[in-house]
Amino acid sequence: MNLLWSRIYDVILKSLLSVDGHVQAGLKKMQSKSICFELLGFDILVDSDMKPWLMEVNLSPSLATESPLDLKIKSNLFVDTMNLMCLKKFDRKKENLNKIKNRVKNIMRAKSY
Repeated sequence: MNLLWSRIYDVILKSLLSVDGHVQAGLKKMQSKSICFELLGFDILVDSDMKPWLMEVNLSPSLATESPLDLKIKSNLFVDTMNLMCLKKFDRKKENLNKIKNRVKNIMRAKSY
């Protein structure tokens, strides 16, 4: 199974390398590169010899979950994507506490003048 995944990764990497020039050209045209990412869907067919074949690459893959396997794969994909973007869980209580602390600091600064 590790050999199969290694072969699948190889197919994906080769397909990405084949369009690297186009991606780089597109990035040069963008104004803000710091918030840019693309989610791609790779459809891979595995033949009877366990050799993977790239069928297509989807620029807008469906994130609908029609089965328990879909849910598992796509929820992990979503979590991985958020982690790569360095998004953290929003803590409303902590945020409200920080707002209150900042208001108190501002009031104290205003009184000291």
